[in-house]
Order: sequence, then structure tokens, then C-alpha cells
Amino acid sequence: ARYVEAFERYDITALVALLHEDVVMSMPPYNLWLQGPVEMEKWFLGTGIGCQGSRLVPTAANGQAAFGSYRPAPGGGWAPWALQVIDDADGRIVGHHSFLDTGLFAVFGLPARLDG
Repeated sequence: ARYVEAFERYDITALVALLHEDVVMSMPPYNLWLQGPVEMEKWFLGTGIGCQGSRLVPTAANGQAAFGSYRPAPGGGWAPWALQVIDDADGRIVGHHSFLDTGLFAVFGLPARLDG
């Protein structure tokens, strides 16, 4: 719940506070591999700023917390963007993996679009 709240408000300070010092981030199919809260913070405030204004819909993947991530769509509402899989250990996020395959939304029973 704290992750969703921080991500949807795009409160990167609060989000980074949830990360383990050895957290890793990946974004298949891109060759992106970041490690550590400092690197993730830089990414979210730089290249990743397009995530601002996104909405998350909970699901599960391989027994882990997962979310359909929806970015603001032209004309209103939110369009599918990525399936986020969050690995946690001892109350800290140790892995943040965003699979940029919107075909996964139907597989996970996620809506094709969110209206606002």
C-alpha cells in the first residue's frame, strides 16, 4: 500500500525510502539494469518522469506483488504501460521489474484501459 501511494503521487522521496540498499531495477525488453536507491531515484526523476501521473492496479505474478501500470492517455484516462513485479524482503523492496508488454494485461485479468 505504501508503494502504490508513493508511486501514484510520484513522491520519489517516499518511494526511495521503501527500497533496500541493494535494490535492483530492470525493464525488459530494454537493456536497463539499475542498482541502489540513488540510481533509481535519478532514473525516476530523469528518464522515468513519464511515469508521473500513472495509476496501478494490483495483481500477482509468481507469488509476488505485481501491478498493471497505466500511464495518462491522450484525451483522458490511463492506457496500459507495463506489468510491474515487486520483490520484497523484510519489508523492503529488493526488486522492481517492469515488463513492457501490454499483452500481459489480458493474461493477468487487468483492464484494457482505466477511465477517469
